[in-house]
Amino acid sequence: MAKRSDFLIVLSLSIMVVLPSIGYPYIPPTAQIIEFMSDKFATIRTLKITQLTRIRDLNQEIEKVFGEIIYVRSPDLYRSEIAGQPGKRLLINNGKKTLSIINGGIAYERQARDPVYRFLLLAQSPKRLLDILKGFDISIDKASLTRFEGRIAYLIGEKEEGSPRLLVDKDLFLPLLLEYGNILLRFSDYRELREGIWYPYKIVYSLEYEAITEEYTVKDVIVNPRLDLSLFNISLIRARFGKSE
Repeated sequence: MAKRSDFLIVLSLSIMVVLPSIGYPYIPPTAQIIEFMSDKFATIRTLKITQLTRIRDLNQEIEKVFGEIIYVRSPDLYRSEIAGQPGKRLLINNGKKTLSIINGGIAYERQARDPVYRFLLLAQSPKRLLDILKGFDISIDKASLTRFEGRIAYLIGEKEEGSPRLLVDKDLFLPLLLEYGNILLRFSDYRELREGIWYPYKIVYSLEYEAITEEYTVKDVIVNPRLDLSLFNISLIRARFGKSE
């Protein structure tokens, strides 16, 4: 009888230990989630992307579609241009500043911000990624689980809809959604470029308060091509296109 009682006590304690783990799944700290995510892109130093860009302005009922070439170099160099017509729509980011050329003239030059989401998909240090998220007012001390388009994801930031946040696929540790300010980005259609190297073939960039959406559909990706630094030289490009309009 004593042995039976001892067995029941051990069984009860085992159930008490197991049940909390079932009800409350382990959620890694944010720093660990970001580290696992950065590992997915650790071998990508440069990218050349050919994509189809579709811009919709719902207020004015305008839609534009054109081919675009993207050059990205870790940690913070970025260039996008219309294929064959770089002066028609050219955007350059050199880490500190962003220069925009529209129809051959300088449209604006300001502190860098616009293409930062591209840098999530390159070799980066986890600390730099955490600093980027903090700069977007994402609460990096908060991590939870959520569902997003049928997948279970880690949610970094506040749970409230519309709050600055980053969603990372729970199994693949790939970014699915980034939201900050009035910007919402969705990453989908991930494809394996090489063994263990993934990239989203569709990115949707939305400006919520302005009803503007840009959809980027990748046609071709070259991993780690040689990129001349002059592609990202803002002083050189500014001199080429002259004074601001």
